[in-house]
Amino acid sequence: MSVPDTPPPVVAAFRPASFEYRIPGAGGAVRWRLAVGSATGTAPAKINEDCHGVSEAEGLLDEPHGLLVAVADGIGGDGSGREAAELAVRTLLSDYPATPRSWPVAKALDRLLCAANDWLIAQSRRRREGESLVATLSALVFRDDRYHLAHVGDTRAYRFRDGRLERLTTDHVWPRQDLRHVPRRAVGLDTHLVVDYADGPLRAGDLFLLVSDGVWEVLGEAALHDVVGRAADPQAIAGNLVRESLARQARYMGRNDATALAVRIDAG
Repeated sequence: MSVPDTPPPVVAAFRPASFEYRIPGAGGAVRWRLAVGSATGTAPAKINEDCHGVSEAEGLLDEPHGLLVAVADGIGGDGSGREAAELAVRTLLSDYPATPRSWPVAKALDRLLCAANDWLIAQSRRRREGESLVATLSALVFRDDRYHLAHVGDTRAYRFRDGRLERLTTDHVWPRQDLRHVPRRAVGLDTHLVVDYADGPLRAGDLFLLVSDGVWEVLGEAALHDVVGRAADPQAIAGNLVRESLARQARYMGRNDATALAVRIDAG
């Protein structure tokens, strides 16, 4: 497969605020209501190399592919990380609705992420040594009565159910303490991309989180649980996570980007 010289066009919307999405069930009745909220921030005068997005669907959706949300964390520090994260997220948002409906969700996401991986590697080869385009990514698709997860790197996905916060992803980083921020797997890192996929049933009251390491590592899972439990609105949850992460970093001169995306599942 040939690799294009330019990234795919942006046809999906990036939504910074909360909105509601409805999945129709049998006979057109609303099966699920999904409320989505997101927030991102970084230290003053620093490039934010995180990127997050939500597929361009609002209201009662006839589109059979479902709702896709994603968070990516670019690795670089000079702006190249942001470029990689944006390419990975935008590829999913723009191209996922065009994949065959007959494909399993994991197959569709894998094809798109491998294409993004090929493009990033091709671009990195054209740059000076050390200027690689690499990003970690976690994405969720909500379709019919299930969630579908794709994950590579050290962004994380969580589910809050019945008062318990459960991590749904495994960090793909080297086990040594001095290499804990060096990814073993990421989009654009290697010619052979290996992505973790999982799925499960939706339940009314579930709340899903996608967060970059500037949130989960800075706050810790106990604080994540506390913040999620203090609010019901996904936009408030995402905003509180980012604000508390940046406030904590300001006290010890941290400069991590912080991004959180929350999705609450309610019965129709």
